[in-house]
Amino acid sequence: MRRALSLASSTIAFLTFASPAFAQNANLTGFDTKQVSFPNLGQLLSNALALLFFAAALLSFVFIIIGGIQWITAGGDAKAASAARDRITAAVVGLLVVVAAFAITIILGQVFGIDLFNFKFPTAPNVVGTSGT
Repeated sequence: MRRALSLASSTIAFLTFASPAFAQNANLTGFDTKQVSFPNLGQLLSNALALLFFAAALLSFVFIIIGGIQWITAGGDAKAASAARDRITAAVVGLLVVVAAFAITIILGQVFGIDLFNFKFPTAPNVVGTSGT
């Protein structure tokens, strides 16, 4: 009962605060750059993909450095040295996974003819007989 009441109240709140679509004012000739801050979705996705690969590789290097510092500061403690070794091993495996994912992305892009790091969505051709306004 409590779950149903929670679901009903959240649904009502969601529908209450929903904004209208204003479809009658649609700009069918292209993006209105005054309202859309980033009109090129393909470039946004390409940049996000490159940023994710870079961040994952950078994070792997940070974990390798942290593991190295832990190993150095372990002194004679075998348990701490083992934990540091495990952290370094996991970071190297993570780095290999990132490099492999990057290579697979490049290879699949070459096979299918899609450059995922400079992606552009195809545009629809203009239909003959339309004024475009």
